[in-house]
Amino acid sequence: MLRIRNFAYLAMLTLASAFLSTALGHAQNGPIKILVGLPPGGAVDLAARLVGEKLQASLAEPVLVENKPGASTRIALQVVRASEPNGQTLLVAPDAVVTLFPHVFKELGYDPFKDLTPISQILHWSYGFAVPQASPAKTFAEFVTLAKTDPKSAFFASPSTGSQQHILGLQLGNLIGVKLDHVPFKGAADAINALLSNSVPSSILTLGELTNLHQSGKVRVLATLTTSRTADLPDVPTFTEIGYPQMQASGAVAMFGPAGMAPELTERLSKAVQAALSDPGVKAKILKMGMEARSSTAQELDDVDRSELARWGGVVKASGYVPE
Repeated sequence: MLRIRNFAYLAMLTLASAFLSTALGHAQNGPIKILVGLPPGGAVDLAARLVGEKLQASLAEPVLVENKPGASTRIALQVVRASEPNGQTLLVAPDAVVTLFPHVFKELGYDPFKDLTPISQILHWSYGFAVPQASPAKTFAEFVTLAKTDPKSAFFASPSTGSQQHILGLQLGNLIGVKLDHVPFKGAADAINALLSNSVPSSILTLGELTNLHQSGKVRVLATLTTSRTADLPDVPTFTEIGYPQMQASGAVAMFGPAGMAPELTERLSKAVQAALSDPGVKAKILKMGMEARSSTAQELDDVDRSELARWGGVVKASGYVPE
């Protein structure tokens, strides 16, 4: 009888240990995989790799970053959404997948607050409006004149359909009284290349992507969507300064998991991301990208997302965009 009891006790301990291991993200089914729904080389991809490298050390688990571009990040999101909530399949994506996409896609395919578990913010960015170096427009007022007189100049590029940059470009067209046609690309890198090659007459991109190009004379940033001039671009006015106060916006990158993750696991991952972003080396690399390292608790991310969801609804309405 004693032997049977000991066996039962040991079996219970084994089951409890296995449950705890799974709950804390130590399931033995393979490495932690971070999915990025955009091509390699952009800000989202670089942020995922910086954080992933630190998570690998702090969690003592292999961490792989896998790019699954397409459908404005929604392909990668659907893979995460369908994954087991064991912390082994995560998403690093623009926060727009939660705050903006519900307003711009008729067939979204997911509920941002039911199908995903918020984990932490990763970084924060600001936007600028730029033209190629070869553009005759030296100021935004000159661009407006050009767009009104030359239909070939009334276009703007963005990293993807339904992105914040897409909606902001449409809103800007409404404000200046010109229909600016949208040219979508598969990620920021392609949009930047189009701008550099003078293949598109303008683009809205992050300041992290534009600042070095402006400073080196390869593109010309005509205005920023910030609340005040930035230290790196002191010669560039804000849209508010030149009469368009509606053109203020910023974006973020965040980490999500599938719905149903155990609170202990979510907290563990969130704290690991916070620790990664507090590392001076990581902060310096993100700052060099022209962005700000910004972490959060899972609850803080959820609160911000719900507030931003309401705000972007107003921006989409002002842009005149019709959900596809």
